[in-house]
Amino acid sequence: MAGIAGRSWHIPDSGLNLYVVLVARSAIGKEAMHSGISKLLSAAMEQFPDAEDRVDFSDFVSGPALLKVCLDNPCFVNVAGEIGHKFLAMSKGNDPSMRSFQKVLTTLYSKSGPDGVAGGMTYSNRENNVASTRGVAFSLIGETTPGTFYEAITDAMMRDGLMSRFCVIEYAGDRPARNRVPVQRPPKALIDHTVLVMRHADVLQRAGNSPEVGFTEDARALLDRFDVECHSAIIAADDDESQRAVWNRAHLNALRISALLAVGDNPFFPTVSLDQASYAVLLVRHGASAFIRRIQAGDIGEGSDGGREQKVLALCKEFLCLPANKMPSWLKHGAEMKGVGIVPRRYLQHRTQRLTAFENHKQGHTGALNMAVKTAVTNGYLMEVKKDKLVEEFNFHGQAYRVVDLN
Repeated sequence: MAGIAGRSWHIPDSGLNLYVVLVARSAIGKEAMHSGISKLLSAAMEQFPDAEDRVDFSDFVSGPALLKVCLDNPCFVNVAGEIGHKFLAMSKGNDPSMRSFQKVLTTLYSKSGPDGVAGGMTYSNRENNVASTRGVAFSLIGETTPGTFYEAITDAMMRDGLMSRFCVIEYAGDRPARNRVPVQRPPKALIDHTVLVMRHADVLQRAGNSPEVGFTEDARALLDRFDVECHSAIIAADDDESQRAVWNRAHLNALRISALLAVGDNPFFPTVSLDQASYAVLLVRHGASAFIRRIQAGDIGEGSDGGREQKVLALCKEFLCLPANKMPSWLKHGAEMKGVGIVPRRYLQHRTQRLTAFENHKQGHTGALNMAVKTAVTNGYLMEVKKDKLVEEFNFHGQAYRVVDLN
């Protein structure tokens, strides 16, 4: 919908483009995001060949490459596979192409309104120059796994506002049962209505018109309350730039999503209803809450001291809940240690080894773990167990910690 309607309708000071990331574990079915869009697009093209302009499956490798496409096609959605790897490439900061891509991505988010101008790029070689263009509604949707995505996010991405532009939709459930009767072709009513919206969007775009989407009083009131909620969350975050960034554009994303729903229901006189506003707020709040939990658990990129402490405590809780068949083979008396609330350091060492928040710390993985454990001990959550007691009762010769409080 954002690829179709992002430029042809608007809300005050903004078009309707969206950046969306679908986060789920492997073998869950994320590829349906690609196949579903492809099937709907193919069916629509039978009635409206220009529908193909609204979706692009290209892998853009630089900012200029993306801008050149936007110059020719100012309204489309880019469907990206495994977008987490793109974030990983941007996080390294040593590739000029990826730096330019991140800059353009950050800029285009705010250029979809009728008065927005996407600035070009000028190079010493004139053949590489990219002109400016007005009202670019570039949208992006990608899928990724949690580890790849969250660990690739850096503090700089949070501070620069890149992540605040994304709606993160995370699915944490299990793999669903196989669907033995999948829909091979979208229903005719859906195809016909999608083509109707596409045709009208095309008419408006060619005429240079961009009607403003309206809001019912109830919908406006709900979205205003969400605006206050986001403002309060930013104030409460104080100097925590990561948490401030999560809520910074949450209200704007909710406005765009609700407006897209209204256009989808009635492209001729779109007005956001209370149900549409409620859905948009629920979706954005879900993504923001999931992101906050990841930050607090130390799963986001470089992480914070508090986040690493929370991650250690979460791993302690994980160990105390391990079933017998999941107990590490190197731990002979793990069940007995677990029974009295003792967690071996080796378990924490192993479970944090591949986490970017620990691995990329300036003091290295061991130093980061030492600091996190020390903080947890100082704050009264953990207590180191004396070595003679560990040897005597559990024949264990490493370090271990008794869990005092996990609340």
